[in-house]
Amino acid sequence: MRIMLDTNIIVSGLAFPGNERELLYAIYSNSATLILSEFVALETKIVMKRKFPGKERIFEDFLSLVELEIAAMPLKEKVDEAALIIRDQKDAVVLATAIEVIPDIFVSGDLDFHTSKITSIINVMHSKEATALINYHKKRN
Repeated sequence: MRIMLDTNIIVSGLAFPGNERELLYAIYSNSATLILSEFVALETKIVMKRKFPGKERIFEDFLSLVELEIAAMPLKEKVDEAALIIRDQKDAVVLATAIEVIPDIFVSGDLDFHTSKITSIINVMHSKEATALINYHKKRN
């Protein structure tokens, strides 16, 4: 199973106990593939350094434990197309990447990704439901 995470999910999972941390553990323990966009990787590093100074290494440690697929930055034309269907323009690059890589699940806590236009293109979930699906998928296989 290929899972793409938004920055808010990764940061929350690394920094706090709760649904997002359970999701990170499910990805690791069920050998799911984490699709990491270059943009999200950079943004995560910046947020971790700004909000949790001295703990930036936690992100690198997590990445070393999971099956990882790196998604390159999308072309400008793809970002422009994504910008037409998402409210917050700064999220267009993440959406364009998700549309390009077509993950089994894209997980975000940002409600701008949970619109009917976007969910008709990619499978968007919140952390708790994604964790349940990953664990269920592993039990069936």
